[in-house]
Amino acid sequence: MLQELRFRICTTHPDTPMMLHEGKLAQEFGVSRTPIRQVLQRLSFEHLLETRSGVGTVVSTLDPAQRDLHFSMLSDMLRLCTRCCVPAFAMSTRIQLATITELTANPGEAPLASYFAIRTQFLDLVSGLVQDPIAAEAHAALHWRVIRWRMQTAREDIDAAFSALRATVAAVSAAQTPTALLADLAAETT
Repeated sequence: MLQELRFRICTTHPDTPMMLHEGKLAQEFGVSRTPIRQVLQRLSFEHLLETRSGVGTVVSTLDPAQRDLHFSMLSDMLRLCTRCCVPAFAMSTRIQLATITELTANPGEAPLASYFAIRTQFLDLVSGLVQDPIAAEAHAALHWRVIRWRMQTAREDIDAAFSALRATVAAVSAAQTPTALLADLAAETT
């Protein structure tokens, strides 16, 4: 449910108003309101949603004036995370990175959905390198904002989006340590 709602939010045009109703979502996903409420709380934490008094839960607006700030903040957070990341790559991390590299080479039949899935896997990989749980959560929230911006770009030109993603993945794949990977990613994010 969480990933599906993230996908909907990230691929909806920013000027399109989108409201989320607990009852309708519970019915759609065949669950009670409690798990829906938990998902909506998580999305609010990631600043993908906001609750407006008298209106309800709506998708947060994307202010073009804030775009560069969001990318800059993610870059700064990645640099900060180099101070609290794991000392070495686990084999599972290397496998995950190799999988992401392979997926970027072959987007498949639904390139926008593939692009989103790869960006999500990449976010999970990077957050998994951060040992401090508060820093990892802050990184993830900032990263979701940037993913939302990147999805808007991908909607307009998916080929260019994949080209940029391939370049980023190639640059960070060569990193010998998690600290170097995060530093390389911070440089790519600016």
